[in-house]
Amino acid sequence: MMARRSSTGYTLIELLLVLTLLSGAGFVLLVKLPVQQNERNLALASTQLTQELRDTRQAALSERTWYEVEFFYTQGFYRIIREGKRVKDVYLPKGVIIVNAPTDIRFYAPGYPSMGGTISLKAGKLTRNVIMMPVTARVREEIVK
Repeated sequence: MMARRSSTGYTLIELLLVLTLLSGAGFVLLVKLPVQQNERNLALASTQLTQELRDTRQAALSERTWYEVEFFYTQGFYRIIREGKRVKDVYLPKGVIIVNAPTDIRFYAPGYPSMGGTISLKAGKLTRNVIMMPVTARVREEIVK
């Protein structure tokens, strides 16, 4: 009679197949993650800027005073000022830069801005615009293709 062999291990082919699948998945993640990180940082920065402009306008309107948003291109942040006193500094996420913006936007007590315009944020090859209308102070985002 022949004795049965019970094998509790894996064959070499099974181990190689699993290692190949894991290394392929790891490679895809390494290639995709940095691109997605830039995209997420840019989306976060443009959404945050849009919300800050809306909040600043609303604060000027409700408090019946003037607010100002100053942009610092080289340092990578913008500052919110209330009647000449700094309220807060908002720093952009890593890899996001301001490529086009007015030096400052002032919101007067009735809620209208000193000017409208486009603020362009860039991360790598991706660009998003935050557009503010001059009279109504309507703020919206635009993804540049």
